[in-house]
Amino acid sequence: MYNMSIHIMNRSKSKYQTIYDDIKSRISSGEYLPGDQLPTEVELVQHYTVSRPTVNKALSMLQHHGLIRRRSGAGSFVSTPQRRQFTPDKLGPTEPAGDATKDTYFGLLIPMLGITEIFEPICARIAQQSHTHNFHVLWGDSAAHSGGNIAADFERTCMRYIERGVDGVFFVPLELTPESEITNRRIVDSLRAAKIPVVILDADYLRFPERSEFDLVGIDNIRAGYLAAQHYLEQGAKRVDFLQKPHSACTVTLRERGFGMALRDAGIEAEPGYYHTGDPSDHEFVRSLVQSGASEIVAANDVTAAEFMFTADSLGVNVPSDLRILGFDDVKYARFARIPLTTFRQPCAELGDLAVETMLSRINEPDRPPITVTTHADLIVRASSLIQPNR
Repeated sequence: MYNMSIHIMNRSKSKYQTIYDDIKSRISSGEYLPGDQLPTEVELVQHYTVSRPTVNKALSMLQHHGLIRRRSGAGSFVSTPQRRQFTPDKLGPTEPAGDATKDTYFGLLIPMLGITEIFEPICARIAQQSHTHNFHVLWGDSAAHSGGNIAADFERTCMRYIERGVDGVFFVPLELTPESEITNRRIVDSLRAAKIPVVILDADYLRFPERSEFDLVGIDNIRAGYLAAQHYLEQGAKRVDFLQKPHSACTVTLRERGFGMALRDAGIEAEPGYYHTGDPSDHEFVRSLVQSGASEIVAANDVTAAEFMFTADSLGVNVPSDLRILGFDDVKYARFARIPLTTFRQPCAELGDLAVETMLSRINEPDRPPITVTTHADLIVRASSLIQPNR
C-alpha cells in the first residue's frame, strides 16, 4: 500500500506536476529504493484524488527522466542508478555510450543535518555544484537523527545509500555519543565493502596521528587552535584553558593540539588542569572550572561556548569582565548573542566546492593515495574574548 502520509496538492502547479514532484522526492529521499515497485495507478488515483490520465501523465514524465521503468501488465519500478565517469580536465560528467538516462547520485551522510548549523551551507554549496557537474544529491532524513537512537538512525541512512547504489558519499563522522566511535567504524566498513567513494568533511573518524584511507576536506584545525590561544596570549594572558564536551569529534583533538603548541611556544607549560572535558550546561562543572582559575577559555565550538556562557551567567559570572571565551564555526547566533561571541568563520562555500572537486577527482582516479585538502578559517574578534585593560 501507498504510504498514507498527509498530502496536500499544490494549487500553483498542475496536478500531474505535483504528483511527479512528490514521487521524485520519495525516490530521492530513499523511501523508494532501486527496484521497488510503485503503487498501482488505481492506488495513486485514490491517494491524489485525480483522474487516471493525470496519474499516467506523471508516470510518463518519471519514465522520460529515467527515474522509473514501466512494464506492461507488471507496473512501475524505480530505476537503478548507473555510475558515470568524469573527465579530469573539466571535472564534469561524460556519458557512457549507449544510455542517455544514466545519472550520478551522491549521498550526504551528516548527523543531525538541519540541526547542526555549520554543515547546512556546505551542503547547500554541494547541491549548487550539482547543476554545474550534472549529479544528484541525496539528503539523509535528518529529522530522524535526534534523541537516543541517533547512532542507529545514522547507520540506517548509510545502509539506505548503499542499497540505492550511490556513486559517492560525503561523510561527517558521528560525535558526542558513547556509540560514535563504533558507529563510525561500522559505517566506513560498510562503505568500503560496497566500494563507494567517500569524502570526509571536517575531520577524520580516526584520532590523530592515525589517518584513514579516505579523502578529507576541512579547515586547518591545528592552525586555528594555535591562533585561538595566541589571541589571548597577545593580550597578555598568562594562562589559557581549553573546553570540550565528552566524545567530541576528531576536529577538536586537532584544535586542542594547536592550542597546546601556542602555549609551549609562548613558554607556558600547559598543565593538565588547563584542559577540561564536561557538560557546559552543568552548573557544578562550570562552577568548578571557574574556581580552578580559568579566565581565558577556548571552547571546542560555538555551541559549547554559548552553553558555557549561559550557565556562567546564571551563576553570576560575567563575560567578558570575569572571564573570556571564544569558539569555532561562526554560527548565526554568535554575532547576535547578548555578548557577541569571538569565533572562527569557516569558508563554507569554498569547502563545498573543494568537497565536490575532491569527490569527482576520486571517482576519476580511484587508486590514487588519499589526500587532505585544507583551507583557512578567519578569526572574527568580538566582545566575548577581549581582556579588560584594567584587569
